[in-house]
Amino acid sequence: MNLLPLRSASLDPARNLACEECLLGAPALASPILLLYVNSPCVVIGRNQNPWIEAAPAWRGPILRRMSGGGAVWHDKGNLNWALLLPRASHDQEAELALVARAVSSLGAEVLPGPRGGLYTGPGARLPGAKVSGTARRLTASAVLHHGTLLVCADLAALSASLGGLGPASSRALPSVPSTVANLAELIPGLDVEKAADGLALALCGAPPGPVEDFVAEAELLEPIARHRSWAWVYGETPAFTADLEAWPGTRLELRRGLVEAVRGPGAGLLDGLIGQAFEPSFLKLDRPQGK
Repeated sequence: MNLLPLRSASLDPARNLACEECLLGAPALASPILLLYVNSPCVVIGRNQNPWIEAAPAWRGPILRRMSGGGAVWHDKGNLNWALLLPRASHDQEAELALVARAVSSLGAEVLPGPRGGLYTGPGARLPGAKVSGTARRLTASAVLHHGTLLVCADLAALSASLGGLGPASSRALPSVPSTVANLAELIPGLDVEKAADGLALALCGAPPGPVEDFVAEAELLEPIARHRSWAWVYGETPAFTADLEAWPGTRLELRRGLVEAVRGPGAGLLDGLIGQAFEPSFLKLDRPQGK
């Protein structure tokens, strides 16, 4: 596969997700692209996920919804993001995963494709079977975005603390599947994100990456950046779910597009004021009036 290597200079997750979107939506991909980028700390959920379920209540940083499926992931400056953008006619998920696995292995530690499109450390590793990359895809009529994270020297304590939110009574959202994870730097002494980015570009493309800014016009980015930062996209696109109120036995909220659509159960008449409001987890801890 003849890939054009590109690198984003930005640490803004909304901007980098917008770059992927613009490259995917280009009228025609002149050649397959490898895009590499790093984000400042954030939680990125899949297209069909629930941010209140996926992100920990204590996490106060950015939450973003990407346009591909899959589970929630932690991004920080120790996490390298890679994206393959290719014509749909040439897309082969397994071949692409194998290609990326070989490129990552060339950095100095065996990595193999595994369950749910992930990349895992090999059986001979000091930490065998640990997940180092999660992947997801977005397919259009003519092109494919196949992208993933690569844990190089990420803050794994922050990763653990940022993920895992409330438990709904029911949800149509896709839940994440927890995995044992590891940083590649634990297996490859001295590896950092810059060395990993250069190594991947050379292994996959035979050349260092050029600036993605040369291929995506600033005007093209404005709308997708604004959307990725918006409540309507991050929260308003949440699949329908229900959640029980802790102090109101048998009473639950029904939520659609991030808003309270209805209150059902014994306390419904006292909580009608919630209908139409944007959901907040604090709603589930509302006190019950004395004698009610």
